[in-house]
Amino acid sequence: MKIPDELLMLLAPLVLIHLFYAVAVIKMNLSVIDTAWGLGFITISACGTWLSRGSSLLENFILMMVVLWGLRLALFIHWRNHGKPEDFRYAQWRKDWGENTNRIAYFKVYLLQWGLMLVVGLPLFAVHGTQASLGFFQWLGLLIWLVGLLWESVADFQKSFFKAQAGNAHKLCNIGLWRLSRHPNYFGEALLWWGIGIAAIHDAKYWVLLGPAFINFLLLKVSGVPLIEARHEKNPEYQKYKQETPTLIPALNKLLK
Repeated sequence: MKIPDELLMLLAPLVLIHLFYAVAVIKMNLSVIDTAWGLGFITISACGTWLSRGSSLLENFILMMVVLWGLRLALFIHWRNHGKPEDFRYAQWRKDWGENTNRIAYFKVYLLQWGLMLVVGLPLFAVHGTQASLGFFQWLGLLIWLVGLLWESVADFQKSFFKAQAGNAHKLCNIGLWRLSRHPNYFGEALLWWGIGIAAIHDAKYWVLLGPAFINFLLLKVSGVPLIEARHEKNPEYQKYKQETPTLIPALNKLLK
């Protein structure tokens, strides 16, 4: 009996998640899951392209977008976290969960991450095996994706460069794109996923936009902005920054000041 392609695409990132979970247990560092995020989508997209024997132009088009984004993000996060203590979010959970950390994290961090990948990655499933050609939505999506990728990449570079300067490790980064919004990296992430979603539209499959809409929700209401904002809740400098700077969408008028 042939296993459906979609089921294999569902299971492929689950294998990756378990590999990263094993590393996290051995190293006693849950932060490694952050590196798996981008690689998980590459796994889904690459698995689908391989199963369709690479014959779908649109599927290869989306794969290219996902690989370039996912590899950049995974390499950046690995470089940023390498040799450093566990991320503050996971460190706090480790304190809260105690000796049950690995068991609880398996469900609340790792399997949850897999589930989120499947929803955000709806565009990757939608293009599997299609013979649709490239048209208006694909080129529009590529343009939006490119702007988002550049925005996220520049934001990450600017913050890393700022933090690397002597005396800046614990200072608030409000230079470059960080002057225009408080979370420019998340803005870029959201934008590039809208690009992928739009590029995946074919045969009136507008439901693919549920993927980028869902990651917008995650970034704004769940795992992105809320966690960082809560961390700086008692920081007067950040509260002033918060009053003067929009959350996600950049205040382009600041460029004129």
